[in-house]
Amino acid sequence: MTGEAKHPPLSAEAPRSARALCSGVEIIPLASPPPALLDRVASGLRISLGCPVRVAAPRELPPAAFEPRRGQYNASTILDALRASSSAVGRSKLLAVTDVDLFVSGLNFVFGQADLSGSTAAMSLARLPNQFYALPPDDGLFAERAVKEALHELGHTLGLVHCKLPCVMYFSNSLTDTDRKSAALCAVCRGRLAAKETR
Repeated sequence: MTGEAKHPPLSAEAPRSARALCSGVEIIPLASPPPALLDRVASGLRISLGCPVRVAAPRELPPAAFEPRRGQYNASTILDALRASSSAVGRSKLLAVTDVDLFVSGLNFVFGQADLSGSTAAMSLARLPNQFYALPPDDGLFAERAVKEALHELGHTLGLVHCKLPCVMYFSNSLTDTDRKSAALCAVCRGRLAAKETR
């Protein structure tokens, strides 16, 4: 990997709230995501969430998730398999990261999916590198996009919904949306996170 992606913390306040709501994150590689990129994602999550993050041993994709007619994997089926084998306890989170393209019913593709206020999430790297769009490689930008999407999906597990402002919880309908949005939470989402901490 080349280049240095910057991973700003969610905010000055968010790591405290995130630590109260998330005791740790285990990244589970599915198929063959680049190990160096997973390390960059883990580093970005540690900085932004302020909790321990570890990369687990790779696992195989669940065969039932593959949809031959689409040439894609069903993110909902992957989450089902992740829940069934989950070792998450308390407020720990599992984040599956794969290099295959994902979809859910009703959408052509998704960058990821998560259980709202749950413990499991999944994300795809397939559409994040420039090469997918026949553009010159930019490893730093690839890593920055991956961290944003990882934070977005984990934000859902913390109970945050999509935001209308271009913060990290903004819904990415395209890669342009991912590049445009911040890697931080807006004031509204920070307030929602803080409110959940006090419940």
